[in-house]
Amino acid sequence: MVHNAKKILAPIDFSAPSMKAMADAWEFVKEIDATELHLVHVVTPQHLLGIESIPVGGREIAREAAMIEQAEEELLRIKKDDLENSKKVVTATIVGSPAIKISDYARENGVDLIVMSSHGRTGADSILIGGTTERVIRHATCAVLIIRR
Repeated sequence: MVHNAKKILAPIDFSAPSMKAMADAWEFVKEIDATELHLVHVVTPQHLLGIESIPVGGREIAREAAMIEQAEEELLRIKKDDLENSKKVVTATIVGSPAIKISDYARENGVDLIVMSSHGRTGADSILIGGTTERVIRHATCAVLIIRR
């Protein structure tokens, strides 16, 4: 089934492990001649991070907008510099709970395979596998390939 994957998703939080998983996903796309590589970054709202001091409102909206803009710029830079500016690469930045949004994105876009690192920015969440990665595995409706650090 993995060798028949046409659409591959590489969630990216810009940490070194997620960049490695993305590079491996790109090599996999080329090796099996997949049609698309989706790079997705999820911006987590402050209220989901447990930050109570700043009320949800204008500041939160401005913060999210700035983070979305920054992520989109970085994804485009990565596409250009690291992924041959290929038309096969689709980029997206979404807001919400990372594991849920990654799983939803995969389902909504007909993704066949999710390639992600065992740990990302919050690698200390779990001993064997990162918390977000573990939740994606539980919720994904497609195959998930985990790249160890």
